[in-house]
Amino acid sequence: MRNYFMKSMLALACLALVAVPLSAQKGKGGGGGPSGGTGCAVVATPALSTVTASPGMNVGVFGRVGNCAGGKKRYTVTVSSMSSCGAETMIGSSVITFAGGETKLISVSYPIAPDTCPGAMSVTVSVYSGGTMLASDSAILTVQ
Repeated sequence: MRNYFMKSMLALACLALVAVPLSAQKGKGGGGGPSGGTGCAVVATPALSTVTASPGMNVGVFGRVGNCAGGKKRYTVTVSSMSSCGAETMIGSSVITFAGGETKLISVSYPIAPDTCPGAMSVTVSVYSGGTMLASDSAILTVQ
């Protein structure tokens, strides 16, 4: 029953990300504008497979990352978490090539560490060009 519920939630989250256009989602863009800076990216608020988790449980993170620059760009996309007691975990990182105006879906699954502090955990998707953060957004996961 629990496995069926998790698969249903993952499918629902994926469907929600595909059904809602990026322009209608809350996102934060940034980075170089018309002056020719390092790039321009937008990150939609990530969706989580569950809003509450226990240590040892797997959590899915789903997001949309877009290139708002006119030309082809390579960005580093990272997914990280910060526990309620300040422990940061790098969940994943990948260099992704975007065409001008292109948006891509990202997804990653990770287990909550057994020694994670209970409380609110922030799960963040960020986009970098070189060492410059262009966009970032977070979702809250409650660890019990």
